[in-house]
Formats: sequence, C-alpha cells, structure tokens
Amino acid sequence: MPRLVVFRGDAVESEVRLSGHALRIGRHERNDIVLDDAAQGVSRFHAEIRPEGGHYVIVDLNSRNGIYANGRRIHTQAVLELGVPVTIGAFELTLEDDASGTFDAAGSPRTIATPPASRDGVTAKTKMPARSAPAPSTAARRQTILRSAGVAVIVLICIGAFALVRYETRPTAPPTSDAHPPPPVETSVPKPPPVDPNAALNAQDLAAAAEQMAAGDYEGALRDHVQPVLERDPENKTALEYKQQAEEAIAAAAEKAARARATPKHAEPTEVETPGIPRKPSEAWGDYTARVQQIQADLAAGKASLAKEDYVTALSRFRAVERDQPNYQNVEALLADASARQQKAVDAAVTSGQQNEQAGKLLDARKWYERALEIDPSSTGAREKRASVMSRLNTEATRLFNRATFALKAQDPAAAIRQFQQILDITLPGDEIREKAVKELEALKR
Repeated sequence: MPRLVVFRGDAVESEVRLSGHALRIGRHERNDIVLDDAAQGVSRFHAEIRPEGGHYVIVDLNSRNGIYANGRRIHTQAVLELGVPVTIGAFELTLEDDASGTFDAAGSPRTIATPPASRDGVTAKTKMPARSAPAPSTAARRQTILRSAGVAVIVLICIGAFALVRYETRPTAPPTSDAHPPPPVETSVPKPPPVDPNAALNAQDLAAAAEQMAAGDYEGALRDHVQPVLERDPENKTALEYKQQAEEAIAAAAEKAARARATPKHAEPTEVETPGIPRKPSEAWGDYTARVQQIQADLAAGKASLAKEDYVTALSRFRAVERDQPNYQNVEALLADASARQQKAVDAAVTSGQQNEQAGKLLDARKWYERALEIDPSSTGAREKRASVMSRLNTEATRLFNRATFALKAQDPAAAIRQFQQILDITLPGDEIREKAVKELEALKR
C-alpha cells in the first residue's frame, strides 16, 4: 500500500498511509494533513488527494501559490507518481511504496507537519519524529550510476588526449658527445594575429548599410556607413561591393528621373462620368467625384464583409449603395444574397443551441444563441431562446451560491469552494453572480 512522505527541506516531517480515502491538505486545523507554515505559503485549504481509477491524484483547491509536480505547476489536478516530488509551499510530498507495511497512520485522523523551530521560531503543535529519507528508486540509482560512469569516461579521455599530445610534441634531442654538448634549443610560441580594433565597428556599419540599402536609401547607406568603413579599411571587400551596388542604384535612379523630366506631360483628362452613376443636375464635378468614390468604396466593403460572413456590415454597406445609386452593379441581388445567407447562418446557430439545450449543455446553448444574435441582432427567436436559457442558468447559479454560503456558515470551506467553482463553470465573464463567486473564492484563498 503506498504511503505519502512529507518533507521539510531534507527532514521527514510525517508519513501517511493512503488507504483509499480522500485527504485534505492545508494550513487550517480541519485538514487531514496540516502543513503548519508560518510564512503562509500554504493556503488554509490548499489541496486534496483523491483515489481515482487505480491511482491517486492531487487536486488544487484554488490555492494562492499553487502546486508544483516535479518543478511544473499543476493547474487543476495531476496523478501522483512514485518518487516524483510535489511541492506545496515549503513542503515536499512524495508518494512511495510501503513494502514493509509496518507504518500505520490509521489511528491518527489528522497529521500535522510543522517547519523546524530553528528556521522560523515557530514551535510545532504536533510533530512526528523525523525519519531518515526514503531510499531512492531503482530508476534514480540507475541514472546516478550512468552519470558517474559518463564522468569517469570523459576524465579518462581527457587524460589520454593530454598524454598523447605531450608525447608527440616532446622535443627529440640529437645525439651528443661529452666533447661537444648540444646548443640549447630555443622554443618560441607563435604570437596571435593582431586584433583589428575596428572590426566590430566595421561590422556594425556594414549591417546598418545593408538595412538602408534594402529600404532603398542608397545615398544614406553610402554616406553614413560604407564610406566610413572604407576610410578605416580601404581593402574591405564587403564595403567595396556595397559601394558599387549603391553607386549603380543611384545612377539608375538619376537616369530614370531624367527620362521622366524629358517626357512631355499629357493634357488634363476631360470630365467623364462613371458608367452606372450619372451626374445629378447642377452637381459640381468635385461633389460628383466624391459621391462616386463613396459608392464604389461601400460596394467593395460590402463584398469583403460578405466574404468574411459579416452579414451585418455587408447589408449596411449594400443598403448605402442602393440608397445613393439604386441597382448600381446589381446591388439588389447582392442584398438578397446577403439576407438569405444571414438567415441561414442564424437558423444554423439556433439549431445548435437547441441541440445543446436538449443535451443539458445550457452554457453551450447560451453561446450559440448569442452567436445567432451577433449574426442578426434583430432575430426575435434567438433573443427569446437566449433569455430562457439564461434564466435557467441564473436559477442554478443562485442555488449553488446559496449552498456555498450555507457551507461557509457550517465551516466547510472545501464544499463552498466546490460550489463557487461550479458557478464559474455555468456562467460567463460579466455575469453578476459570477463576479460574486470570484470574490468569495479570492477571500477563501487568503
């Protein structure tokens, strides 16, 4: 049967046999496992361990500082694995096999884990005797052995390489005689090549020059960056290439401008009406041109909105075109098509809402009815169905809120937390009762 070992640093604070029942963990005395943390890194009702499907899972009860499994934060719940540490505040909880079966916590309904008095000066209320840390698992021992072997192999390779280099580079002394000793061998270490003090500055200027040339500012790149590099390093190949490219681009631009100046200007175009939009009597040419541009802009915007299934905007723009110039480019057909597609989309959203409502998924049904109203804000049927579903959701949320309030009065905060969380599951941001539940949950975390 597995056991839960509670550590504070390297010391074992307590051990609890898991017997198939849920255990609450937190700072409050009503928990099954009390983590007495003076620094308040542990919430009053922090977490709960539950048996599920042949495993034990740890569930976060909306704690302030959360739960971390093997260094990663748990958002809702996670399966407890053997040997994997779970961190809650200053404590670590580890699930281990209790092969001996000698430890029995059945007679102790609540376990209190307290930090050592030498650390924070708090005297423990009930502290179980410290025990030696559990032996590491087979996988951990295997990993340690492999790491040690790897380090040893690397050290041996380094020693062998060093010995080989020393052997190959050892100077060979010529044969000597007593009468003529060999002259001393002078060894010289090659000097490193001189460091160009302008290398970093040149690289910076060349990068800036490339950006300016890519943006079409050849004169600025040549003046501000390429020329200074050539002054510092006249043989810089990259700078010479950039100079050639910039000069060629500047020359091409100058030639193009010269040809433009030499080309004779055409006469101003005469006033020609746009087909399909006749000019009104006594309408100034400027006013007519502005009206044509607005009609064409509304038509283009309506078609784009229709392609994106934004039927409200599409219909608005098509109606503006019909008002300013009736049946311009067959706008009547576009209006009819947009209206039909809008109604089809509304019907599909309402049908999805009804299917979810029949399946008991009231929140999803509400979302579909609201989607139908986004497609057509004037849809009376979608508005009535949304109001009906919201009424049912508000009734259920009110019932849960009352039950949570009763649980708080009965000093059962864990039950209250569950009720408030269920309110969040059936409401949407902006709902009044949801905001109340959020405030209550925040207060319970402190």
